Amino acid sequence: MLGLSDLEDNGVAIIDDIHSRAEVINLAKSVGVIRPHPNGEDISTLKSSDGKNSLPGTLSNIYGLSAFPFHTDTAFWGVPARYVVMGMFRKSQCTTNYISFCDIAGVISSDFRSMAEKSIYLVETFEGCKYTSPIFCRNGVLGFRFDPNVMKPANGHAKKLHGELLAAMGAIEPKKIHWNGNKAVVFDNWKNLHSRSAVKNERRELFRIYLEG
Repeated sequence: MLGLSDLEDNGVAIIDDIHSRAEVINLAKSVGVIRPHPNGEDISTLKSSDGKNSLPGTLSNIYGLSAFPFHTDTAFWGVPARYVVMGMFRKSQCTTNYISFCDIAGVISSDFRSMAEKSIYLVETFEGCKYTSPIFCRNGVLGFRFDPNVMKPANGHAKKLHGELLAAMGAIEPKKIHWNGNKAVVFDNWKNLHSRSAVKNERRELFRIYLEG
């Protein structure tokens, strides 16, 4: 299993023997600064549902118990969360899947970065609309955002990039995290896209924390 020492190199760290919300919070604090959720809590609880009572336009609302598409968490923020910490204490047949942008860059146009820098997306959420770039830099670290649920291509460069990204995601075999109980995962949200497989015949409960960039 991967540990926190692998986070910088691999963009993902898998930590075993995590048994409580308090331990997930302590793990998050050892990585970075927690950015509270809109409800004011440091940690949110995500429960599988059909999505009927979820906020309009969210992944849960649109996809319910079906598989989620690959995306960047908080892509609609000015600067997305740098790390996403997830914890689950029970076993689940539903996997969390991820693909790195390094893998994506290896199978799409050689001018990936140039195309991204010229791309403009319209971000639409229940809070409103704004334009954004898929590429950004904070404290000398380059990051990339992509969420087909809320980001719509707004110029020709973005349309080309969007199509190539979707094609790449279909061609690359994602890595899978199997939730076998008492486990936490830390994602570098600027280096990876993640998704979820369909939820079948189980009550899935996952804890999530966002960390500042």
